[in-house]
Amino acid sequence: MEEQPRGRRLFYGWWIVAVSFIVLMLHTGAAFYSFSRFLPTLVGAFGSTTAAIAGVASVYMLVAGLVSPVIGKLSDMYSPRLVISVGAVLAGGALMLVGAATQVWHLYALYVLVGVGFSAAGFVPVNVVLSNWFVRRRGLAVGIANVGMSLGAALLAPLVGFLIDGIGWRMAFVTLGVLTVVLVTPATMLVMRTKPEDKGLLPDGVAAVEVAEASQMPDLAGATGADDPGWTLSGAVRTLGFWMLMVAFFLTGLVIAGVLQNEVNFLTIMGIPMVMATFALGFTGGIGGLGKLVFGFVADKLGPRYTALLCFTLQLVGVVVLFMTRSPAMVWVFVFVYGFAMGGNVTMQPLLTAQLYGISSFGAIFGWMALAGAVGSALGPVIGGAIYDVSGSYSIAFIVFIAVYAVAIGAVLLARKPKPRGGDAAT
Repeated sequence: MEEQPRGRRLFYGWWIVAVSFIVLMLHTGAAFYSFSRFLPTLVGAFGSTTAAIAGVASVYMLVAGLVSPVIGKLSDMYSPRLVISVGAVLAGGALMLVGAATQVWHLYALYVLVGVGFSAAGFVPVNVVLSNWFVRRRGLAVGIANVGMSLGAALLAPLVGFLIDGIGWRMAFVTLGVLTVVLVTPATMLVMRTKPEDKGLLPDGVAAVEVAEASQMPDLAGATGADDPGWTLSGAVRTLGFWMLMVAFFLTGLVIAGVLQNEVNFLTIMGIPMVMATFALGFTGGIGGLGKLVFGFVADKLGPRYTALLCFTLQLVGVVVLFMTRSPAMVWVFVFVYGFAMGGNVTMQPLLTAQLYGISSFGAIFGWMALAGAVGSALGPVIGGAIYDVSGSYSIAFIVFIAVYAVAIGAVLLARKPKPRGGDAAT
Protein backbone atom coordinates (compact mmCIF):
# COMPACT_ATOMS: atom_id res chain seq x y z
CA MET A 1 0.00 0.00 0.00
CA GLU A 2 1.39 3.40 -0.97
CA GLU A 3 0.41 7.01 -0.60
CA GLN A 4 -1.39 8.46 -3.59
CA PRO A 5 1.35 9.46 -6.06
CA ARG A 6 1.95 13.10 -6.80
CA GLY A 7 0.12 14.29 -9.87
CA ARG A 8 -3.01 12.25 -9.17
CA ARG A 9 -6.28 13.98 -8.41
CA LEU A 10 -6.79 15.74 -5.12
CA PHE A 11 -7.45 13.46 -2.15
CA TYR A 12 -11.22 13.32 -1.68
CA GLY A 13 -10.86 14.17 1.99
CA TRP A 14 -10.10 17.77 1.08
CA TRP A 15 -13.53 18.04 -0.57
CA ILE A 16 -14.92 16.88 2.77
CA VAL A 17 -12.98 19.72 4.40
CA ALA A 18 -14.45 22.22 1.92
CA VAL A 19 -18.02 21.14 2.68
CA SER A 20 -17.24 21.18 6.42
CA PHE A 21 -16.00 24.76 5.96
CA ILE A 22 -19.37 25.75 4.46
CA VAL A 23 -21.33 23.95 7.18
CA LEU A 24 -19.41 25.68 9.98
CA MET A 25 -19.64 29.06 8.24
CA LEU A 26 -23.45 28.86 8.33
CA HIS A 27 -23.43 27.16 11.75
CA THR A 28 -21.85 30.19 13.43
CA GLY A 29 -22.72 33.01 11.06
CA ALA A 30 -26.42 32.45 10.41
CA ALA A 31 -27.52 32.08 14.03
CA PHE A 32 -24.89 33.26 16.52
CA TYR A 33 -22.94 36.18 15.06
CA SER A 34 -25.79 37.55 12.96
CA PHE A 35 -28.06 37.77 16.01
CA SER A 36 -25.91 40.59 17.40
CA ARG A 37 -26.92 42.70 14.40
CA PHE A 38 -30.58 41.73 14.76
CA LEU A 39 -30.63 42.62 18.48
CA PRO A 40 -31.28 46.39 18.38
CA THR A 41 -33.75 45.99 15.53
CA LEU A 42 -35.73 43.31 17.36
CA VAL A 43 -35.79 45.36 20.57
CA GLY A 44 -37.49 48.16 18.65
CA ALA A 45 -39.75 45.90 16.62
CA PHE A 46 -41.13 44.02 19.64
CA GLY A 47 -41.00 46.95 22.08
CA SER A 48 -39.10 44.71 24.47
CA THR A 49 -36.04 45.06 26.67
CA THR A 50 -32.53 44.35 25.47
CA ALA A 51 -32.14 41.66 28.13
CA ALA A 52 -35.27 39.84 26.98
CA ILE A 53 -34.17 39.76 23.34
CA ALA A 54 -30.54 38.97 24.18
CA GLY A 55 -31.77 35.99 26.15
CA VAL A 56 -32.78 34.37 22.86
CA ALA A 57 -29.10 34.01 21.96
CA SER A 58 -28.35 32.47 25.36
CA VAL A 59 -31.14 29.94 24.90
CA TYR A 60 -29.77 29.10 21.47
CA MET A 61 -26.28 28.40 22.86
CA LEU A 62 -27.60 26.32 25.76
CA VAL A 63 -29.89 24.22 23.58
CA ALA A 64 -27.17 23.63 21.00
CA GLY A 65 -24.84 22.48 23.77
CA LEU A 66 -27.35 20.34 25.66
CA VAL A 67 -28.27 18.28 22.62
CA SER A 68 -24.64 17.79 21.55
CA PRO A 69 -24.26 14.38 23.26
CA VAL A 70 -27.39 13.15 21.45
CA ILE A 71 -26.14 14.55 18.13
CA GLY A 72 -22.78 12.87 18.71
CA LYS A 73 -24.44 9.51 19.38
CA LEU A 74 -26.61 9.86 16.27
CA SER A 75 -23.51 10.72 14.23
CA ASP A 76 -21.89 7.46 15.35
CA MET A 77 -25.03 5.40 14.73
CA TYR A 78 -26.09 6.91 11.42
CA SER A 79 -24.42 8.80 8.60
CA PRO A 80 -23.26 12.29 9.68
CA ARG A 81 -24.27 13.31 6.17
CA LEU A 82 -27.89 12.58 7.09
CA VAL A 83 -27.57 14.25 10.51
CA ILE A 84 -26.11 17.43 9.00
CA SER A 85 -28.66 17.58 6.18
CA VAL A 86 -31.67 17.13 8.47
CA GLY A 87 -30.20 19.67 10.88
CA ALA A 88 -29.74 22.24 8.11
CA VAL A 89 -33.35 21.85 6.98
CA LEU A 90 -34.57 22.20 10.58
CA ALA A 91 -32.38 25.24 11.33
CA GLY A 92 -33.10 26.90 8.00
CA GLY A 93 -36.84 26.32 8.29
CA ALA A 94 -36.90 27.73 11.82
CA LEU A 95 -34.97 30.84 10.71
CA MET A 96 -37.51 31.40 7.94
CA LEU A 97 -40.34 31.15 10.47
CA VAL A 98 -38.66 33.75 12.70
CA GLY A 99 -39.52 36.19 9.93
CA ALA A 100 -43.20 35.67 10.81
CA ALA A 101 -42.77 36.03 14.61
CA THR A 102 -45.12 38.48 16.33
CA GLN A 103 -44.34 37.79 20.01
CA VAL A 104 -41.08 37.55 21.93
CA TRP A 105 -41.90 34.00 22.99
CA HIS A 106 -42.05 33.09 19.32
CA LEU A 107 -38.38 34.02 19.08
CA TYR A 108 -37.48 31.79 22.03
CA ALA A 109 -39.47 28.83 20.72
CA LEU A 110 -38.07 29.09 17.22
CA TYR A 111 -34.49 29.55 18.40
CA VAL A 112 -34.82 26.32 20.37
CA LEU A 113 -35.38 24.65 16.99
CA VAL A 114 -32.52 26.65 15.49
CA GLY A 115 -30.27 25.44 18.30
CA VAL A 116 -31.20 21.79 17.74
CA GLY A 117 -30.79 22.20 13.97
CA PHE A 118 -27.42 23.88 14.08
CA SER A 119 -26.17 21.44 16.69
CA ALA A 120 -26.89 18.74 14.11
CA ALA A 121 -25.55 20.81 11.21
CA GLY A 122 -22.44 21.87 13.05
CA PHE A 123 -19.40 21.22 15.16
CA VAL A 124 -19.94 17.66 16.40
CA PRO A 125 -20.88 15.71 13.23
CA VAL A 126 -18.40 17.69 11.14
CA ASN A 127 -15.56 16.64 13.43
CA VAL A 128 -16.76 13.04 13.44
CA VAL A 129 -16.29 12.97 9.67
CA LEU A 130 -12.98 14.85 9.68
CA SER A 131 -11.56 12.57 12.36
CA ASN A 132 -12.42 9.57 10.19
CA TRP A 133 -10.87 11.02 7.04
CA PHE A 134 -7.62 12.34 8.54
CA VAL A 135 -5.09 11.11 11.10
CA ARG A 136 -1.61 12.44 10.32
CA ARG A 137 -3.06 15.65 8.85
CA ARG A 138 -6.08 15.81 11.12
CA GLY A 139 -4.96 19.04 12.78
CA LEU A 140 -4.59 20.87 9.48
CA ALA A 141 -7.92 19.56 8.17
CA VAL A 142 -9.81 20.52 11.33
CA GLY A 143 -8.09 23.91 11.41
CA ILE A 144 -9.04 24.73 7.82
CA ALA A 145 -12.66 23.68 8.37
CA ASN A 146 -12.91 25.74 11.54
CA VAL A 147 -11.79 28.87 9.72
CA GLY A 148 -15.30 28.71 8.28
CA MET A 149 -16.55 29.86 11.69
CA SER A 150 -14.49 33.04 11.46
CA LEU A 151 -15.58 33.66 7.89
CA GLY A 152 -19.19 33.24 8.99
CA ALA A 153 -18.69 36.06 11.48
CA ALA A 154 -16.90 38.25 8.95
CA LEU A 155 -19.40 37.75 6.09
CA LEU A 156 -22.85 37.01 7.47
CA ALA A 157 -23.07 39.65 10.20
CA PRO A 158 -22.42 42.50 7.69
CA LEU A 159 -24.73 40.78 5.20
CA VAL A 160 -27.51 40.81 7.77
CA GLY A 161 -27.01 44.55 8.29
CA PHE A 162 -27.30 45.11 4.55
CA LEU A 163 -30.43 42.95 4.35
CA ILE A 164 -32.13 44.66 7.29
CA ASP A 165 -31.56 48.06 5.70
CA GLY A 166 -32.64 46.85 2.27
CA ILE A 167 -35.54 44.41 2.75
CA GLY A 168 -36.33 44.51 6.47
CA TRP A 169 -35.53 42.20 9.37
CA ARG A 170 -38.26 39.68 8.56
CA MET A 171 -37.02 38.99 5.04
CA ALA A 172 -33.44 39.02 6.38
CA PHE A 173 -34.32 36.01 8.57
CA VAL A 174 -35.99 34.30 5.63
CA THR A 175 -32.89 34.89 3.51
CA LEU A 176 -30.63 33.38 6.19
CA GLY A 177 -32.87 30.33 6.37
CA VAL A 178 -32.84 29.87 2.62
CA LEU A 179 -29.04 30.25 2.49
CA THR A 180 -28.66 27.62 5.22
CA VAL A 181 -30.77 25.05 3.40
CA VAL A 182 -29.47 25.81 -0.09
CA LEU A 183 -25.76 26.00 0.73
CA VAL A 184 -25.51 23.18 3.30
CA THR A 185 -27.95 20.44 2.30
CA PRO A 186 -27.03 19.81 -1.37
CA ALA A 187 -23.28 20.08 -0.75
CA THR A 188 -23.51 17.71 2.22
CA MET A 189 -25.64 15.11 0.45
CA LEU A 190 -23.53 15.17 -2.72
CA VAL A 191 -20.02 15.29 -1.21
CA MET A 192 -19.97 14.19 2.43
CA ARG A 193 -19.03 10.58 3.13
CA THR A 194 -18.62 9.17 6.64
CA LYS A 195 -15.38 7.24 6.13
CA PRO A 196 -12.65 7.12 3.46
CA GLU A 197 -13.41 3.42 2.97
CA ASP A 198 -16.69 4.56 1.41
CA LYS A 199 -14.59 5.91 -1.47
CA GLY A 200 -12.06 3.05 -1.57
CA LEU A 201 -9.48 5.05 0.38
CA LEU A 202 -7.78 5.15 3.75
CA PRO A 203 -7.18 8.26 5.90
CA ASP A 204 -4.83 11.00 4.68
CA GLY A 205 -4.96 9.90 1.04
CA VAL A 206 -3.70 6.33 1.27
CA ALA A 207 -4.90 4.15 -1.60
CA ALA A 208 -6.86 1.23 -0.13
CA VAL A 209 -6.06 -2.35 -1.07
CA GLU A 210 -6.35 -4.60 1.98
CA VAL A 211 -6.75 -3.16 5.47
CA ALA A 212 -5.10 -6.30 6.79
CA GLU A 213 -1.95 -5.40 4.88
CA ALA A 214 -1.96 -1.90 6.35
CA SER A 215 -2.06 -3.22 9.90
CA GLN A 216 1.23 -5.00 9.23
CA MET A 217 2.98 -1.83 8.02
CA PRO A 218 4.27 0.29 10.90
CA ASP A 219 4.36 3.51 8.89
CA LEU A 220 0.65 3.24 8.02
CA ALA A 221 -0.72 1.67 11.17
CA GLY A 222 -1.57 5.04 12.67
CA ALA A 223 -3.33 6.15 9.50
CA THR A 224 -5.62 3.14 9.39
CA GLY A 225 -6.38 3.17 13.08
CA ALA A 226 -5.20 -0.42 13.33
CA ASP A 227 -3.21 0.40 16.47
CA ASP A 228 -6.04 2.34 18.14
CA PRO A 229 -9.26 0.41 18.84
CA GLY A 230 -10.81 3.51 20.37
CA TRP A 231 -13.02 3.74 23.42
CA THR A 232 -16.72 3.35 24.13
CA LEU A 233 -18.45 6.23 25.92
CA SER A 234 -19.17 4.01 28.93
CA GLY A 235 -15.47 3.16 29.15
CA ALA A 236 -14.29 6.74 28.63
CA VAL A 237 -16.43 8.17 31.46
CA ARG A 238 -14.60 5.89 33.90
CA THR A 239 -11.25 7.50 33.11
CA LEU A 240 -9.69 10.61 34.60
CA GLY A 241 -8.84 12.02 31.18
CA PHE A 242 -12.51 12.26 30.15
CA TRP A 243 -13.39 14.47 33.10
CA MET A 244 -10.21 16.50 32.85
CA LEU A 245 -10.98 17.30 29.21
CA MET A 246 -14.51 18.34 30.14
CA VAL A 247 -13.13 20.59 32.87
CA ALA A 248 -10.60 22.14 30.47
CA PHE A 249 -13.17 22.81 27.73
CA PHE A 250 -15.75 24.12 30.21
CA LEU A 251 -13.28 26.54 31.77
CA THR A 252 -11.71 27.80 28.54
CA GLY A 253 -15.16 28.28 27.01
CA LEU A 254 -16.21 30.22 30.09
CA VAL A 255 -13.28 32.63 29.91
CA ILE A 256 -13.37 33.14 26.14
CA ALA A 257 -17.06 34.05 26.14
CA GLY A 258 -16.62 36.10 29.30
CA VAL A 259 -13.78 38.11 27.81
CA LEU A 260 -15.33 38.64 24.37
CA GLN A 261 -18.77 39.66 25.62
CA ASN A 262 -17.29 42.14 28.11
CA GLU A 263 -14.43 43.40 25.93
CA VAL A 264 -16.19 46.44 24.46
CA ASN A 265 -17.59 47.51 27.83
CA PHE A 266 -14.18 47.25 29.50
CA LEU A 267 -12.39 49.18 26.77
CA THR A 268 -14.94 52.01 26.72
CA ILE A 269 -14.81 52.29 30.50
CA MET A 270 -11.03 52.79 30.31
CA GLY A 271 -11.54 55.57 27.78
CA ILE A 272 -11.20 53.83 24.42
CA PRO A 273 -13.66 55.31 21.87
CA MET A 274 -16.63 53.08 21.06
CA VAL A 275 -15.69 52.80 17.38
CA MET A 276 -12.18 51.61 18.25
CA ALA A 277 -13.47 49.24 20.94
CA THR A 278 -15.95 47.70 18.51
CA PHE A 279 -13.27 47.33 15.86
CA ALA A 280 -10.96 45.72 18.44
CA LEU A 281 -13.64 43.13 19.22
CA GLY A 282 -14.12 42.36 15.55
CA PHE A 283 -10.40 42.03 15.00
CA THR A 284 -10.09 39.76 18.04
CA GLY A 285 -12.56 37.36 16.44
CA GLY A 286 -11.08 37.80 12.97
CA ILE A 287 -7.52 36.92 13.93
CA GLY A 288 -8.98 33.86 15.65
CA GLY A 289 -9.36 32.39 12.17
CA LEU A 290 -5.58 32.43 11.78
CA GLY A 291 -5.25 30.76 15.18
CA LYS A 292 -7.61 27.96 14.18
CA LEU A 293 -5.45 27.17 11.17
CA VAL A 294 -2.02 27.57 12.80
CA PHE A 295 -2.79 25.56 15.93
CA GLY A 296 -4.20 22.77 13.78
CA PHE A 297 -1.00 22.70 11.73
CA VAL A 298 1.17 22.77 14.87
CA ALA A 299 -0.85 19.94 16.43
CA ASP A 300 0.16 17.67 13.55
CA LYS A 301 3.81 18.35 14.43
CA LEU A 302 3.84 18.54 18.25
CA GLY A 303 0.77 16.49 19.05
CA PRO A 304 -2.60 17.83 20.29
CA ARG A 305 -1.81 17.74 24.01
CA TYR A 306 1.34 19.86 23.88
CA THR A 307 -0.27 22.19 21.36
CA ALA A 308 -3.30 22.64 23.64
CA LEU A 309 -1.00 23.55 26.53
CA LEU A 310 0.63 26.18 24.32
CA CYS A 311 -2.77 27.45 23.15
CA PHE A 312 -4.22 27.79 26.65
CA THR A 313 -1.03 29.36 28.03
CA LEU A 314 -1.12 32.04 25.35
CA GLN A 315 -4.76 32.71 26.19
CA LEU A 316 -3.74 33.19 29.82
CA VAL A 317 -1.02 35.61 28.72
CA GLY A 318 -3.59 37.49 26.66
CA VAL A 319 -5.84 38.03 29.69
CA VAL A 320 -2.82 39.20 31.70
CA VAL A 321 -2.13 41.76 28.96
CA LEU A 322 -5.76 42.91 29.07
CA PHE A 323 -5.57 43.20 32.86
CA MET A 324 -2.50 45.43 32.49
CA THR A 325 -3.87 47.45 29.56
CA ARG A 326 -3.74 51.18 30.12
CA SER A 327 -3.15 52.49 26.59
CA PRO A 328 -4.43 51.95 23.03
CA ALA A 329 -1.13 50.28 22.12
CA MET A 330 -1.65 47.64 24.80
CA VAL A 331 -5.16 47.04 23.49
CA TRP A 332 -3.74 45.87 20.17
CA VAL A 333 -1.19 43.65 21.89
CA PHE A 334 -4.09 41.97 23.68
CA VAL A 335 -6.12 41.71 20.47
CA PHE A 336 -3.33 39.95 18.61
CA VAL A 337 -2.20 37.61 21.40
CA TYR A 338 -5.60 36.67 22.76
CA GLY A 339 -7.44 36.64 19.44
CA PHE A 340 -4.84 34.35 17.90
CA ALA A 341 -4.73 31.99 20.89
CA MET A 342 -8.46 31.74 21.55
CA GLY A 343 -9.02 30.88 17.89
CA GLY A 344 -7.21 27.60 18.49
CA ASN A 345 -9.67 26.52 21.17
CA VAL A 346 -12.27 24.94 18.87
CA THR A 347 -9.52 23.24 16.88
CA MET A 348 -7.99 21.66 19.96
CA GLN A 349 -11.24 20.20 21.30
CA PRO A 350 -11.74 17.46 18.68
CA LEU A 351 -8.01 16.83 18.32
CA LEU A 352 -7.50 16.21 22.04
CA THR A 353 -10.60 14.02 22.24
CA ALA A 354 -9.50 11.88 19.31
CA GLN A 355 -5.95 11.59 20.66
CA LEU A 356 -7.12 10.23 24.00
CA TYR A 357 -10.11 8.11 22.96
CA GLY A 358 -9.80 7.25 19.27
CA ILE A 359 -12.60 7.53 16.73
CA SER A 360 -14.71 4.39 17.20
CA SER A 361 -17.19 6.25 19.46
CA PHE A 362 -15.82 9.72 18.79
CA GLY A 363 -19.21 11.35 18.22
CA ALA A 364 -20.70 10.12 21.49
CA ILE A 365 -17.61 11.14 23.50
CA PHE A 366 -17.02 14.45 21.74
CA GLY A 367 -20.67 15.41 22.17
CA TRP A 368 -20.06 15.66 25.91
CA MET A 369 -16.97 17.78 25.35
CA ALA A 370 -19.00 20.13 23.17
CA LEU A 371 -21.65 20.30 25.89
CA ALA A 372 -19.03 21.31 28.48
CA GLY A 373 -17.73 24.08 26.22
CA ALA A 374 -21.22 25.35 25.44
CA VAL A 375 -22.27 25.54 29.09
CA GLY A 376 -19.06 27.36 29.95
CA SER A 377 -19.64 29.80 27.09
CA ALA A 378 -23.18 30.49 28.32
CA LEU A 379 -22.00 31.19 31.88
CA GLY A 380 -18.87 33.24 31.12
CA PRO A 381 -20.50 36.53 30.09
CA VAL A 382 -22.86 36.39 33.09
CA ILE A 383 -20.01 35.74 35.54
CA GLY A 384 -17.84 38.51 34.11
CA GLY A 385 -20.72 40.99 34.12
CA ALA A 386 -21.84 40.01 37.63
CA ILE A 387 -18.35 40.51 39.07
CA TYR A 388 -18.23 43.96 37.46
CA ASP A 389 -21.68 44.88 38.82
CA VAL A 390 -20.72 43.89 42.37
CA SER A 391 -17.15 45.25 42.45
CA GLY A 392 -17.47 48.17 40.03
CA SER A 393 -14.33 47.02 38.22
CA TYR A 394 -13.24 44.31 35.81
CA SER A 395 -9.96 43.77 37.68
CA ILE A 396 -11.34 41.03 39.90
CA ALA A 397 -12.99 39.36 36.91
CA PHE A 398 -9.68 39.25 35.05
CA ILE A 399 -7.89 37.81 38.08
CA VAL A 400 -10.56 35.12 38.30
CA PHE A 401 -10.21 34.40 34.58
CA ILE A 402 -6.42 34.08 34.91
CA ALA A 403 -6.88 31.60 37.78
CA VAL A 404 -9.44 29.68 35.71
CA TYR A 405 -6.95 29.33 32.87
CA ALA A 406 -4.35 28.01 35.31
CA VAL A 407 -6.80 25.30 36.39
CA ALA A 408 -7.61 24.47 32.75
CA ILE A 409 -3.91 24.06 31.96
CA GLY A 410 -3.56 21.77 34.97
CA ALA A 411 -6.50 19.71 33.75
CA VAL A 412 -4.84 19.17 30.35
CA LEU A 413 -1.64 18.10 32.11
CA LEU A 414 -3.65 15.45 33.97
CA ALA A 415 -5.52 14.32 30.85
CA ARG A 416 -3.30 11.51 29.61
CA LYS A 417 -4.19 8.76 27.17
CA PRO A 418 -5.68 5.96 29.31
CA LYS A 419 -4.88 2.29 28.98
CA PRO A 420 -7.91 0.25 27.84
CA ARG A 421 -9.38 -2.25 30.23
CA GLY A 422 -11.63 -5.14 29.39
CA GLY A 423 -14.83 -3.90 27.75
CA ASP A 424 -13.69 -0.28 27.56
CA ALA A 425 -12.33 -0.41 24.02
CA ALA A 426 -14.70 -0.27 21.11
CA THR A 427 -14.66 -3.18 18.74
